[in-house]
Amino acid sequence: MGDQTGILLHQLMRAHHNACMAALARRGVRDVGSPRLLWALSRYPDDPAQAPTQKELADKLHSAPPTVAASLKALERQGYVARRTDQRDTRRNRISITQKGRDAIAQSMEAFRQVDGHMYHGFSPQERALADGLFSRMLENLYQIGGDRRQDPPPDPLGPPPAPEPSQDPFERKCDHC
Repeated sequence: MGDQTGILLHQLMRAHHNACMAALARRGVRDVGSPRLLWALSRYPDDPAQAPTQKELADKLHSAPPTVAASLKALERQGYVARRTDQRDTRRNRISITQKGRDAIAQSMEAFRQVDGHMYHGFSPQERALADGLFSRMLENLYQIGGDRRQDPPPDPLGPPPAPEPSQDPFERKCDHC
């Protein structure tokens, strides 16, 4: 594997993000700061008793609870989500998507489909399935070494990283603090 893999993946993620933001802006829903959170909420039944709690959403999205809290606050202020007190436990709030949120998620999903279609332009269905499978495997591998923000990384099964090689440059200046 080349030394450029990490850089290439980072460039791919940035380009995808920027293309998605442009597509959202063209559809008038760029102000939806957390379309992924809205999409997750849209997957729950309309029954307020079955709506998720903030913690359940954070777990589902593999996000830190404070991150989800901040996103929900903004989405609620914009009218995309509503909080309702849980009737069985008044200390908890259930989060549900509003009709405005459902309309925004429909526009967002169409924007994402357009971007993904363009990203995979010229790929055969088999190549697209292969790429999706490889990305999923990479994600799972990263979760195993701490890529999941909800958990502390497990110990490295290969042990600590090797010590850096001594510099081959005789002119490299070393200080006592480096």
